[in-house]
Amino acid sequence: MKTVRVHGASLEGAGAFLVSIQARFEPTQQGPTEFQLTGLPDAVLRECRGRLACILGASRLKAGPGRLHLHLSPAARRKSGEGLDLALVLASAAAVGHLRPAQVSGTLFLGEVGIDGTLSPTPGGLAAALEARRHGVRQVVAPLAVAREVAALPEITAFGAGDLSDVLAILTRGEEDPSRPDPVSPPPAPDAPSEPGGRLDEVRGQAEAKFALQVAAAGGHGLLLVGPPGAGKTMLARRVLDLLPAPDLEERIEATAIRSAAGRCSDGLVRERPFRAPHHTTSFAGLLGGGSPIAPGEITLAHGGVLFLDELPEFGREALEGLRQPLEEGRVHIARAGRRQTLPAEFQLVAAMNPCPCGYAGHPRLACRCPISTLRRYRQRISGPVLDRIDLRVALSPVPPEALVPGPPGPQGDTHRSTDGKRLIQEVREARDRATEREAQTSRVNGSLEGAELDAVAALSQGPADLLRRAADRHQLSSRAILSVRRVARTVADLRSLQQIDRRAMATALALRAGLA
Repeated sequence: MKTVRVHGASLEGAGAFLVSIQARFEPTQQGPTEFQLTGLPDAVLRECRGRLACILGASRLKAGPGRLHLHLSPAARRKSGEGLDLALVLASAAAVGHLRPAQVSGTLFLGEVGIDGTLSPTPGGLAAALEARRHGVRQVVAPLAVAREVAALPEITAFGAGDLSDVLAILTRGEEDPSRPDPVSPPPAPDAPSEPGGRLDEVRGQAEAKFALQVAAAGGHGLLLVGPPGAGKTMLARRVLDLLPAPDLEERIEATAIRSAAGRCSDGLVRERPFRAPHHTTSFAGLLGGGSPIAPGEITLAHGGVLFLDELPEFGREALEGLRQPLEEGRVHIARAGRRQTLPAEFQLVAAMNPCPCGYAGHPRLACRCPISTLRRYRQRISGPVLDRIDLRVALSPVPPEALVPGPPGPQGDTHRSTDGKRLIQEVREARDRATEREAQTSRVNGSLEGAELDAVAALSQGPADLLRRAADRHQLSSRAILSVRRVARTVADLRSLQQIDRRAMATALALRAGLA
Protein backbone atom coordinates (compact mmCIF):
# COMPACT_ATOMS: atom_id res chain seq x y z
CA MET A 1 0.00 0.00 0.00
CA LYS A 2 1.55 3.22 -1.17
CA THR A 3 0.79 6.71 0.15
CA VAL A 4 -0.16 9.26 -2.50
CA ARG A 5 0.40 12.99 -1.95
CA VAL A 6 -1.65 15.66 -3.70
CA HIS A 7 -1.44 19.45 -3.25
CA GLY A 8 -4.43 21.60 -2.29
CA ALA A 9 -4.76 24.84 -0.36
CA SER A 10 -6.78 26.31 2.49
CA LEU A 11 -7.63 29.98 2.96
CA GLU A 12 -6.29 31.86 5.97
CA GLY A 13 -6.85 35.57 6.48
CA ALA A 14 -5.97 37.42 3.27
CA GLY A 15 -3.92 34.53 1.94
CA ALA A 16 -3.69 30.75 1.88
CA PHE A 17 -1.40 27.95 2.94
CA LEU A 18 -0.45 24.79 1.09
CA VAL A 19 -2.14 21.56 2.18
CA SER A 20 -0.62 18.19 1.38
CA ILE A 21 -3.33 15.52 1.13
CA GLN A 22 -1.91 12.10 1.95
CA ALA A 23 -4.08 9.23 0.76
CA ARG A 24 -3.77 5.47 1.35
CA PHE A 25 -6.23 2.72 0.44
CA GLU A 26 -6.47 -0.54 2.42
CA PRO A 27 -8.61 -3.06 0.48
CA THR A 28 -10.81 -5.59 2.24
CA GLN A 29 -12.69 -8.65 1.02
CA GLN A 30 -16.15 -7.14 1.23
CA GLY A 31 -18.22 -4.20 2.42
CA PRO A 32 -18.50 -0.59 1.30
CA THR A 33 -15.65 1.87 1.02
CA GLU A 34 -15.00 3.56 4.36
CA PHE A 35 -13.63 7.11 4.21
CA GLN A 36 -11.51 8.47 7.07
CA LEU A 37 -10.53 12.16 7.06
CA THR A 38 -8.05 13.54 9.60
CA GLY A 39 -5.97 16.70 10.04
CA LEU A 40 -8.36 19.26 11.63
CA PRO A 41 -10.94 19.57 8.82
CA ASP A 42 -13.83 21.99 9.34
CA ALA A 43 -17.51 21.01 9.02
CA VAL A 44 -17.54 21.61 5.25
CA LEU A 45 -14.61 19.25 4.75
CA ARG A 46 -16.00 16.62 7.07
CA GLU A 47 -19.17 16.51 4.98
CA CYS A 48 -17.16 15.76 1.86
CA ARG A 49 -16.73 12.15 2.95
CA GLY A 50 -20.33 11.55 1.95
CA ARG A 51 -19.81 13.22 -1.42
CA LEU A 52 -16.61 11.39 -2.30
CA ALA A 53 -18.32 8.05 -2.95
CA CYS A 54 -20.88 9.70 -5.27
CA ILE A 55 -18.23 11.70 -7.10
CA LEU A 56 -15.89 8.75 -7.62
CA GLY A 57 -18.75 6.55 -8.76
CA ALA A 58 -20.14 9.12 -11.21
CA SER A 59 -16.69 9.60 -12.73
CA ARG A 60 -15.88 5.86 -13.03
CA LEU A 61 -13.22 6.20 -10.36
CA LYS A 62 -15.04 4.07 -7.82
CA ALA A 63 -13.09 2.49 -4.99
CA GLY A 64 -13.71 -1.11 -4.07
CA PRO A 65 -14.30 -2.53 -0.59
CA GLY A 66 -11.77 -1.15 1.86
CA ARG A 67 -10.70 1.77 4.00
CA LEU A 68 -9.53 5.02 2.39
CA HIS A 69 -7.39 7.15 4.71
CA LEU A 70 -7.16 10.86 3.84
CA HIS A 71 -4.90 13.03 5.98
CA LEU A 72 -4.53 16.82 5.67
CA SER A 73 -1.04 18.10 6.45
CA PRO A 74 0.09 20.18 8.32
CA ALA A 75 -2.02 18.47 10.94
CA ALA A 76 -1.97 21.27 13.53
CA ARG A 77 -3.56 23.95 11.30
CA ARG A 78 -7.30 24.01 10.86
CA LYS A 79 -8.36 23.48 7.25
CA SER A 80 -11.44 25.17 5.86
CA GLY A 81 -13.42 25.54 2.69
CA GLU A 82 -14.68 23.55 -0.23
CA GLY A 83 -11.64 24.48 -2.32
CA LEU A 84 -9.96 21.20 -1.28
CA ASP A 85 -12.65 19.07 -2.96
CA LEU A 86 -10.79 18.49 -6.22
CA ALA A 87 -7.53 17.60 -4.48
CA LEU A 88 -9.35 15.13 -2.21
CA VAL A 89 -11.07 13.45 -5.17
CA LEU A 90 -7.83 13.06 -7.14
CA ALA A 91 -5.90 11.85 -4.09
CA SER A 92 -8.60 9.20 -3.58
CA ALA A 93 -8.54 8.20 -7.25
CA ALA A 94 -4.74 7.85 -7.20
CA ALA A 95 -4.78 5.89 -3.94
CA VAL A 96 -7.17 3.26 -5.34
CA GLY A 97 -5.14 2.94 -8.57
CA HIS A 98 -7.05 4.93 -11.21
CA LEU A 99 -4.21 7.45 -11.52
CA ARG A 100 -0.46 7.10 -11.19
CA PRO A 101 1.13 9.12 -8.34
CA ALA A 102 3.37 10.89 -10.89
CA GLN A 103 0.30 12.20 -12.71
CA VAL A 104 -0.94 14.14 -9.67
CA SER A 105 2.38 15.24 -8.18
CA GLY A 106 3.76 18.74 -8.61
CA THR A 107 0.33 20.23 -9.35
CA LEU A 108 -2.01 22.35 -7.24
CA PHE A 109 -5.67 21.34 -7.51
CA LEU A 110 -8.40 23.83 -6.61
CA GLY A 111 -12.18 23.84 -6.84
CA GLU A 112 -15.45 22.48 -5.50
CA VAL A 113 -16.72 19.25 -7.05
CA GLY A 114 -20.42 18.43 -7.33
CA ILE A 115 -21.69 14.89 -6.93
CA ASP A 116 -22.03 14.69 -10.74
CA GLY A 117 -18.37 15.67 -11.21
CA THR A 118 -18.89 19.28 -12.26
CA LEU A 119 -16.41 21.86 -10.98
CA SER A 120 -17.37 25.18 -9.39
CA PRO A 121 -14.99 28.09 -8.68
CA THR A 122 -14.03 28.82 -5.08
CA PRO A 123 -12.45 31.92 -3.54
CA GLY A 124 -8.75 32.25 -2.91
CA GLY A 125 -7.40 30.71 -6.11
CA LEU A 126 -4.75 33.31 -6.78
CA ALA A 127 -3.70 33.47 -3.12
CA ALA A 128 -3.34 29.67 -3.13
CA ALA A 129 -1.31 29.72 -6.35
CA LEU A 130 1.04 32.36 -4.92
CA GLU A 131 1.70 30.16 -1.90
CA ALA A 132 2.16 27.08 -4.09
CA ARG A 133 4.66 28.93 -6.27
CA ARG A 134 6.72 29.70 -3.15
CA HIS A 135 6.90 25.95 -2.55
CA GLY A 136 8.04 25.13 -6.08
CA VAL A 137 4.68 24.07 -7.56
CA ARG A 138 4.48 25.20 -11.18
CA GLN A 139 1.15 23.82 -12.45
CA VAL A 140 -2.42 24.55 -11.35
CA VAL A 141 -5.65 22.82 -12.38
CA ALA A 142 -8.84 24.64 -11.40
CA PRO A 143 -12.25 25.77 -12.68
CA LEU A 144 -11.91 28.14 -15.62
CA ALA A 145 -12.71 31.35 -13.67
CA VAL A 146 -10.00 30.52 -11.12
CA ALA A 147 -7.52 29.46 -13.82
CA ARG A 148 -7.88 32.86 -15.51
CA GLU A 149 -6.73 34.52 -12.29
CA VAL A 150 -3.86 32.09 -11.77
CA ALA A 151 -2.64 32.37 -15.38
CA ALA A 152 -1.30 35.85 -14.62
CA LEU A 153 1.44 34.45 -12.39
CA PRO A 154 4.84 34.11 -14.04
CA GLU A 155 6.27 30.58 -14.04
CA ILE A 156 2.81 29.05 -13.49
CA THR A 157 0.93 26.96 -16.06
CA ALA A 158 -2.81 27.10 -15.41
CA PHE A 159 -5.38 24.69 -16.82
CA GLY A 160 -9.11 25.39 -16.70
CA ALA A 161 -11.62 22.57 -16.37
CA GLY A 162 -15.40 22.31 -16.34
CA ASP A 163 -15.70 18.87 -14.79
CA LEU A 164 -13.67 15.87 -13.71
CA SER A 165 -13.47 14.49 -17.25
CA ASP A 166 -11.57 17.63 -18.28
CA VAL A 167 -9.24 17.21 -15.30
CA LEU A 168 -8.53 13.58 -16.21
CA ALA A 169 -7.81 14.61 -19.81
CA ILE A 170 -5.25 17.14 -18.56
CA LEU A 171 -3.56 14.59 -16.29
CA THR A 172 -3.60 11.48 -18.46
CA ARG A 173 -3.06 12.72 -22.00
CA GLY A 174 0.35 13.72 -23.29
CA GLU A 175 1.29 17.21 -24.36
CA GLU A 176 1.25 16.13 -28.02
CA ASP A 177 -2.30 14.75 -27.77
CA PRO A 178 -4.62 17.19 -29.62
CA SER A 179 -7.51 16.23 -27.33
CA ARG A 180 -5.65 17.50 -24.27
CA PRO A 181 -6.95 20.92 -23.13
CA ASP A 182 -4.58 23.83 -23.67
CA PRO A 183 -3.33 25.97 -20.78
CA VAL A 184 -5.12 29.24 -20.11
CA SER A 185 -3.36 32.22 -21.69
CA PRO A 186 -2.09 35.02 -19.43
CA PRO A 187 -4.39 38.05 -19.33
CA PRO A 188 -3.54 41.01 -21.56
CA ALA A 189 -2.13 44.20 -20.13
CA PRO A 190 -4.82 46.68 -19.09
CA ASP A 191 -5.80 49.33 -21.59
CA ALA A 192 -4.84 52.92 -20.92
CA PRO A 193 -7.76 55.16 -19.97
CA SER A 194 -9.34 56.72 -23.05
CA GLU A 195 -9.48 60.20 -21.53
CA PRO A 196 -6.85 60.55 -18.78
CA GLY A 197 -7.85 63.37 -16.49
CA GLY A 198 -11.43 63.53 -17.76
CA ARG A 199 -12.98 62.81 -14.38
CA LEU A 200 -10.85 65.52 -12.78
CA ASP A 201 -12.14 68.01 -15.31
CA GLU A 202 -15.67 67.36 -14.05
CA VAL A 203 -14.80 69.09 -10.76
CA ARG A 204 -15.91 72.74 -10.92
CA GLY A 205 -13.91 75.21 -8.87
CA GLN A 206 -12.11 73.97 -5.72
CA ALA A 207 -8.63 74.75 -7.06
CA GLU A 208 -7.09 74.53 -3.57
CA ALA A 209 -8.71 71.17 -2.92
CA LYS A 210 -7.49 69.81 -6.27
CA PHE A 211 -3.96 70.87 -5.36
CA ALA A 212 -4.36 68.99 -2.06
CA LEU A 213 -5.40 65.91 -4.08
CA GLN A 214 -2.20 66.32 -6.09
CA VAL A 215 -0.07 66.45 -2.96
CA ALA A 216 -1.86 63.45 -1.46
CA ALA A 217 -1.40 61.36 -4.63
CA ALA A 218 2.21 62.44 -5.23
CA GLY A 219 3.37 61.64 -1.70
CA GLY A 220 0.94 58.98 -0.50
CA HIS A 221 -0.36 61.27 2.24
CA GLY A 222 -3.59 60.85 4.17
CA LEU A 223 -6.21 63.52 3.39
CA LEU A 224 -9.15 64.90 5.37
CA LEU A 225 -11.68 67.08 3.52
CA VAL A 226 -13.80 69.34 5.73
CA GLY A 227 -16.71 71.26 4.26
CA PRO A 228 -20.46 71.83 4.18
CA PRO A 229 -22.89 69.51 2.37
CA GLY A 230 -22.64 69.88 -1.37
CA ALA A 231 -19.10 71.28 -1.37
CA GLY A 232 -17.86 68.29 -3.39
CA LYS A 233 -16.06 66.27 -0.70
CA THR A 234 -17.14 62.86 -2.01
CA MET A 235 -16.54 63.78 -5.65
CA LEU A 236 -13.05 65.01 -4.84
CA ALA A 237 -12.23 61.94 -2.76
CA ARG A 238 -13.14 59.62 -5.62
CA ARG A 239 -10.85 61.55 -7.96
CA VAL A 240 -7.75 60.65 -5.92
CA LEU A 241 -7.70 57.30 -7.68
CA ASP A 242 -7.36 59.06 -11.04
CA LEU A 243 -4.18 60.79 -9.91
CA LEU A 244 -2.47 57.64 -8.64
CA PRO A 245 -0.23 55.71 -11.05
CA ALA A 246 -1.71 52.60 -12.62
CA PRO A 247 -0.81 49.42 -10.70
CA ASP A 248 1.98 47.28 -12.10
CA LEU A 249 1.61 43.54 -12.61
CA GLU A 250 2.74 42.55 -9.11
CA GLU A 251 0.36 45.08 -7.53
CA ARG A 252 -2.52 43.77 -9.65
CA ILE A 253 -1.69 40.21 -8.61
CA GLU A 254 -1.56 41.19 -4.94
CA ALA A 255 -4.85 43.10 -5.08
CA THR A 256 -6.58 40.24 -6.92
CA ALA A 257 -5.24 37.67 -4.44
CA ILE A 258 -6.67 39.64 -1.51
CA ARG A 259 -10.05 40.04 -3.21
CA SER A 260 -10.12 36.37 -4.11
CA ALA A 261 -9.22 35.24 -0.59
CA ALA A 262 -12.06 37.43 0.71
CA GLY A 263 -14.54 35.58 -1.49
CA ARG A 264 -14.72 38.14 -4.29
CA CYS A 265 -13.77 36.10 -7.34
CA SER A 266 -12.97 38.07 -10.50
CA ASP A 267 -12.50 37.01 -14.09
CA GLY A 268 -8.78 37.63 -14.38
CA LEU A 269 -6.72 40.31 -12.67
CA VAL A 270 -8.17 43.56 -11.40
CA ARG A 271 -7.22 46.49 -13.60
CA GLU A 272 -7.40 49.42 -11.18
CA ARG A 273 -6.28 50.15 -7.68
CA PRO A 274 -8.93 49.30 -5.09
CA PHE A 275 -11.23 52.03 -3.80
CA ARG A 276 -13.16 51.06 -0.68
CA ALA A 277 -15.83 53.30 0.82
CA PRO A 278 -17.40 51.50 3.82
CA HIS A 279 -20.47 52.99 5.51
CA HIS A 280 -19.96 54.62 8.89
CA THR A 281 -22.01 51.83 10.53
CA THR A 282 -19.27 49.30 9.62
CA SER A 283 -18.15 47.36 12.68
CA PHE A 284 -14.63 47.14 14.08
CA ALA A 285 -14.16 43.68 12.53
CA GLY A 286 -15.64 44.84 9.23
CA LEU A 287 -13.20 47.74 9.02
CA LEU A 288 -10.02 46.19 10.43
CA GLY A 289 -10.66 42.47 9.98
CA GLY A 290 -11.48 39.68 12.37
CA GLY A 291 -14.17 37.08 12.95
CA SER A 292 -13.79 33.32 13.12
CA PRO A 293 -12.12 32.28 10.94
CA ILE A 294 -10.22 35.56 10.62
CA ALA A 295 -11.35 37.44 7.51
CA PRO A 296 -9.81 40.57 5.97
CA GLY A 297 -11.50 43.90 6.66
CA GLU A 298 -11.96 46.99 4.53
CA ILE A 299 -8.43 48.27 5.22
CA THR A 300 -6.97 45.06 3.78
CA LEU A 301 -9.32 45.12 0.79
CA ALA A 302 -8.02 48.68 0.19
CA HIS A 303 -4.37 47.51 0.23
CA GLY A 304 -2.50 49.27 -2.57
CA GLY A 305 -5.37 51.71 -3.13
CA VAL A 306 -7.65 54.16 -1.37
CA LEU A 307 -9.81 53.81 1.74
CA PHE A 308 -12.48 56.52 1.79
CA LEU A 309 -14.24 57.18 5.10
CA ASP A 310 -17.15 59.55 4.55
CA GLU A 311 -18.72 61.20 7.61
CA LEU A 312 -15.60 60.39 9.60
CA PRO A 313 -16.92 61.45 13.06
CA GLU A 314 -19.85 59.04 12.67
CA PHE A 315 -17.58 55.97 12.66
CA GLY A 316 -17.26 54.13 15.96
CA ARG A 317 -14.53 55.41 18.26
CA GLU A 318 -13.03 51.94 18.64
CA ALA A 319 -12.83 51.44 14.86
CA LEU A 320 -11.14 54.82 14.30
CA GLU A 321 -8.62 54.19 17.07
CA GLY A 322 -7.88 50.84 15.49
CA LEU A 323 -6.61 52.64 12.38
CA ARG A 324 -3.63 54.07 14.22
CA GLN A 325 -1.31 51.09 13.90
CA PRO A 326 -2.17 50.21 10.26
CA LEU A 327 -1.66 53.82 9.18
CA GLU A 328 1.90 53.70 10.48
CA GLU A 329 2.92 50.11 9.77
CA GLY A 330 0.96 49.24 6.62
CA ARG A 331 -0.41 46.05 8.21
CA VAL A 332 -2.81 45.00 10.93
CA HIS A 333 -2.21 42.34 13.60
CA ILE A 334 -5.25 40.35 14.71
CA ALA A 335 -5.39 37.80 17.53
CA ARG A 336 -8.53 35.74 18.07
CA ALA A 337 -8.88 32.74 20.40
CA GLY A 338 -5.24 31.72 20.20
CA ARG A 339 -4.97 32.40 16.45
CA ARG A 340 -2.86 35.27 15.14
CA GLN A 341 -2.86 36.80 11.70
CA THR A 342 -0.98 39.70 10.13
CA LEU A 343 -2.91 41.14 7.20
CA PRO A 344 -1.60 43.66 4.65
CA ALA A 345 -3.11 47.14 5.00
CA GLU A 346 -0.96 49.61 3.08
CA PHE A 347 -3.72 51.96 1.97
CA GLN A 348 -4.08 55.68 1.38
CA LEU A 349 -6.66 57.20 3.72
CA VAL A 350 -9.04 59.82 2.37
CA ALA A 351 -11.73 61.02 4.78
CA ALA A 352 -14.49 63.62 4.69
CA MET A 353 -16.59 65.32 7.32
CA ASN A 354 -18.88 68.28 7.89
CA PRO A 355 -17.46 71.15 9.96
CA CYS A 356 -20.26 70.66 12.52
CA PRO A 357 -23.34 68.43 13.05
CA CYS A 358 -25.62 70.70 11.01
CA GLY A 359 -22.90 71.15 8.40
CA TYR A 360 -22.90 74.93 8.04
CA ALA A 361 -20.24 76.23 10.43
CA GLY A 362 -18.27 78.87 8.55
CA HIS A 363 -20.69 78.86 5.60
CA PRO A 364 -20.72 82.27 3.85
CA ARG A 365 -24.49 82.32 3.33
CA LEU A 366 -26.13 79.87 5.75
CA ALA A 367 -26.02 80.17 9.53
CA CYS A 368 -24.81 77.34 11.77
CA ARG A 369 -27.36 76.24 14.39
CA CYS A 370 -24.99 74.20 16.55
CA PRO A 371 -24.15 75.31 20.13
CA ILE A 372 -20.45 75.56 20.95
CA SER A 373 -20.69 72.54 23.27
CA THR A 374 -22.23 70.43 20.49
CA LEU A 375 -19.55 71.51 18.05
CA ARG A 376 -16.83 70.63 20.57
CA ARG A 377 -18.27 67.14 21.18
CA TYR A 378 -18.55 66.58 17.43
CA ARG A 379 -14.89 67.42 16.84
CA GLN A 380 -13.80 65.32 19.82
CA ARG A 381 -15.19 62.17 18.21
CA ILE A 382 -11.91 62.09 16.30
CA SER A 383 -9.03 61.81 18.74
CA GLY A 384 -5.81 63.77 18.50
CA PRO A 385 -3.67 60.68 17.81
CA VAL A 386 -5.87 59.76 14.83
CA LEU A 387 -5.78 63.31 13.45
CA ASP A 388 -2.02 63.42 13.90
CA ARG A 389 -1.72 60.53 11.44
CA ILE A 390 -3.59 62.41 8.68
CA ASP A 391 -1.05 64.63 6.95
CA LEU A 392 -3.43 66.89 4.98
CA ARG A 393 -6.53 68.65 6.31
CA VAL A 394 -8.27 70.87 3.81
CA ALA A 395 -11.27 73.14 4.41
CA LEU A 396 -13.67 73.42 1.46
CA SER A 397 -15.94 76.32 0.73
CA PRO A 398 -19.22 76.00 -1.19
CA VAL A 399 -18.78 76.22 -4.94
CA PRO A 400 -20.28 79.48 -6.29
CA PRO A 401 -23.54 78.89 -8.20
CA GLU A 402 -22.13 80.51 -11.33
CA ALA A 403 -19.41 77.84 -11.46
CA LEU A 404 -22.02 75.07 -11.43
CA VAL A 405 -24.28 76.50 -14.14
CA PRO A 406 -22.79 75.85 -17.59
CA GLY A 407 -22.72 78.63 -20.10
CA PRO A 408 -24.11 78.38 -23.64
CA PRO A 409 -22.32 76.07 -26.07
CA GLY A 410 -19.65 77.62 -28.20
CA PRO A 411 -16.09 78.93 -27.89
CA GLN A 412 -17.12 81.64 -25.42
CA GLY A 413 -19.44 79.47 -23.29
CA ASP A 414 -18.99 77.26 -20.25
CA THR A 415 -15.77 78.97 -19.16
CA HIS A 416 -15.96 77.50 -15.64
CA ARG A 417 -15.23 73.93 -16.71
CA SER A 418 -11.72 72.83 -15.73
CA THR A 419 -9.53 71.37 -18.46
CA ASP A 420 -6.32 70.73 -16.53
CA GLY A 421 -6.86 67.09 -15.51
CA LYS A 422 -4.09 65.79 -17.79
CA ARG A 423 -1.68 68.39 -16.43
CA LEU A 424 -2.44 67.42 -12.82
CA ILE A 425 -1.85 63.75 -13.57
CA GLN A 426 1.41 64.47 -15.39
CA GLU A 427 2.72 66.59 -12.52
CA VAL A 428 1.94 63.83 -10.02
CA ARG A 429 3.77 61.27 -12.16
CA GLU A 430 6.82 63.50 -12.48
CA ALA A 431 6.87 64.16 -8.72
CA ARG A 432 6.65 60.43 -8.00
CA ASP A 433 9.45 59.76 -10.48
CA ARG A 434 11.68 62.26 -8.68
CA ALA A 435 10.94 60.62 -5.33
CA THR A 436 11.58 57.15 -6.79
CA GLU A 437 14.96 58.18 -8.18
CA ARG A 438 15.92 59.81 -4.88
CA GLU A 439 14.71 56.95 -2.71
CA ALA A 440 15.61 54.05 -4.99
CA GLN A 441 16.87 51.98 -2.08
CA THR A 442 13.55 52.11 -0.22
CA SER A 443 11.00 52.52 -3.06
CA ARG A 444 8.73 54.26 -0.58
CA VAL A 445 6.52 57.29 -1.08
CA ASN A 446 7.23 60.44 0.92
CA GLY A 447 4.24 59.87 3.18
CA SER A 448 5.80 56.74 4.68
CA LEU A 449 9.32 58.08 5.35
CA GLU A 450 10.54 58.12 8.95
CA GLY A 451 13.67 58.98 10.92
CA ALA A 452 16.96 58.85 9.03
CA GLU A 453 15.24 58.37 5.67
CA LEU A 454 13.30 61.61 6.15
CA ASP A 455 16.37 63.47 7.39
CA ALA A 456 18.24 62.42 4.27
CA VAL A 457 15.66 63.71 1.78
CA ALA A 458 13.95 66.53 3.72
CA ALA A 459 16.83 68.44 5.30
CA LEU A 460 15.83 72.03 6.11
CA SER A 461 17.81 75.22 5.59
CA GLN A 462 17.55 78.10 8.06
CA GLY A 463 14.48 79.78 6.54
CA PRO A 464 12.03 76.85 6.37
CA ALA A 465 13.38 75.47 9.66
CA ASP A 466 12.60 78.74 11.48
CA LEU A 467 9.13 78.81 9.93
CA LEU A 468 8.41 75.28 11.12
CA ARG A 469 9.71 76.01 14.65
CA ARG A 470 7.46 79.07 15.01
CA ALA A 471 4.42 77.16 13.74
CA ALA A 472 5.15 74.23 16.05
CA ASP A 473 5.37 76.57 19.05
CA ARG A 474 2.26 78.56 18.13
CA HIS A 475 0.03 75.55 17.39
CA GLN A 476 1.60 73.13 19.89
CA LEU A 477 2.44 70.58 17.18
CA SER A 478 3.41 67.12 18.39
CA SER A 479 6.60 65.43 17.25
CA ARG A 480 4.53 63.28 14.89
CA ALA A 481 2.87 66.38 13.43
CA ILE A 482 6.25 68.02 12.83
CA LEU A 483 7.47 64.97 10.91
CA SER A 484 4.21 65.00 8.97
CA VAL A 485 4.70 68.63 7.91
CA ARG A 486 8.25 67.85 6.76
CA ARG A 487 6.99 64.94 4.64
CA VAL A 488 4.33 67.11 3.01
CA ALA A 489 6.87 69.89 2.38
CA ARG A 490 9.10 67.36 0.61
CA THR A 491 6.20 66.39 -1.66
CA VAL A 492 5.31 70.03 -2.39
CA ALA A 493 8.94 70.61 -3.35
CA ASP A 494 8.83 67.56 -5.65
CA LEU A 495 5.74 68.95 -7.40
CA ARG A 496 7.69 72.18 -7.98
CA SER A 497 10.82 70.32 -9.19
CA LEU A 498 12.91 71.58 -6.25
CA GLN A 499 15.93 69.74 -4.91
CA GLN A 500 15.61 71.39 -1.47
CA ILE A 501 12.61 72.48 0.61
CA ASP A 502 12.24 76.26 0.57
CA ARG A 503 10.11 78.62 2.69
CA ARG A 504 7.25 78.54 0.21
CA ALA A 505 7.08 74.74 0.25
CA MET A 506 7.12 74.76 4.06
CA ALA A 507 4.41 77.44 4.23
CA THR A 508 2.28 75.44 1.80
CA ALA A 509 2.71 72.27 3.90
CA LEU A 510 1.63 74.14 7.04
CA ALA A 511 -1.38 75.61 5.25
CA LEU A 512 -2.44 72.14 4.08
CA ARG A 513 -2.65 71.07 7.72
CA ALA A 514 -4.86 73.91 8.92
CA GLY A 515 -8.24 72.76 7.63
CA LEU A 516 -9.60 71.63 11.00
CA ALA A 517 -8.41 74.46 13.23
